[in-house]
Amino acid sequence: MFNYNILYIRRFIIIFIYMYKDRLWVNLSLGLGLDYYSIILVILRFWIIALIYKCLDGVNIIKSMIFISLLILLIIFFTSIDLLVFYLIFEIRLIPTFFLIIYWGSNPERLIAAFYIIIYMLLISFPLLLYIFKFYLYRWTFKFSLIRIYIIDYNFGIWEFVIINIAFFIKMPIYILHIWLPKAHVEAPVYGSIILAGVLLKIGRYGLIRFIELLVCRINYNYLIFSVSIIGRVIIGINCLVQIDIKRLVAYSSVVHINLILCSLLTLFKMGFISRYIIIISHGLCSSGLFYMVNIYYSRSIRRLLVLNKGIISKLPGLSIWWFLFCSANFSFPFSLNFFSELIILSLILNWDYILIFYLVIICFFRRAYSLYLFSYVQHGRSYRENNFSRGLIKEYIVLINHFFPLIVYLLNLVIFV
Repeated sequence: MFNYNILYIRRFIIIFIYMYKDRLWVNLSLGLGLDYYSIILVILRFWIIALIYKCLDGVNIIKSMIFISLLILLIIFFTSIDLLVFYLIFEIRLIPTFFLIIYWGSNPERLIAAFYIIIYMLLISFPLLLYIFKFYLYRWTFKFSLIRIYIIDYNFGIWEFVIINIAFFIKMPIYILHIWLPKAHVEAPVYGSIILAGVLLKIGRYGLIRFIELLVCRINYNYLIFSVSIIGRVIIGINCLVQIDIKRLVAYSSVVHINLILCSLLTLFKMGFISRYIIIISHGLCSSGLFYMVNIYYSRSIRRLLVLNKGIISKLPGLSIWWFLFCSANFSFPFSLNFFSELIILSLILNWDYILIFYLVIICFFRRAYSLYLFSYVQHGRSYRENNFSRGLIKEYIVLINHFFPLIVYLLNLVIFV
């Protein structure tokens, strides 16, 4: 109780700072600072970590230390204005995630999931470290503001583009490099899934924003990544319709959101950055709420298969409305926070190339289809379990309310993103 109340208080203090966002770049010390792109993500970190404390069944000193260390690392990451510190925290934050999956995962396959995370991320990110030192030898500085000035006359080729961006693409993750994400989500405990969906997946997107600011003059190869993201969203949308594991389905739906965000970034329009900001906040809260609801059902039925969780509305009727609200927010139901961000993104993509309207229609159809399929299949039908589940606990309703409440607040005050 003390831990998450302290986190909530700190979060509200940061909101007061955000009221002065027009003069927001605050140089703190030791190469740390705040700007428009980092302030809301810092607020979201406090909120999600506080919700994780509410998810815990009891006080565990080791888990508490891991969460606090992860929070400190993320705050340093989002407030860093030094390229080397930025990269080091970018990689060090994998250590708490690794321990969460290894020690508190539920299945033996958690070893394979942790192995995927380490191999994928460290080996592919190491060339970026070498390239950062190459930047340093070019102008003898690690500061983002100075690199942005000097990088204009720097010549980039396709291999430089791949080395710099693939480290962030795999942490988002982009289609083709997304294999580790469903494995990590399925094998992680509920608080591990909430951290992955609400906290860690935002790191790759934030890092990509920082490097797009540096390399905005080199957009010759953006169309390649744009094409992969569009096709990937179609394939992953079809893949979601054939999933039989609830948690894996929610994990693959996160990949669809991520590729949508990547498309908005690569258009390089200002509205693309704003819509990306909105969808990062909405996805971080909506997806983590869905993972928490999946865990509520799993704790009762001890199964995650769709066919073994049919007819939940007759067993847990109080949670059905929350399942409907989060599924609706997940597929951008009108007048949800996701709806406005997706509307902006679709208009930007069509402005970029009208031919993509065919793919966008298919993508929107499959996003609605698998979300409605998930809700209707779980809630309705004949239940295969004769015993009644225990009713929802007050703690569970409080966690769900605290996931959904910020979505309403931001929806009523979209001007803060401008």
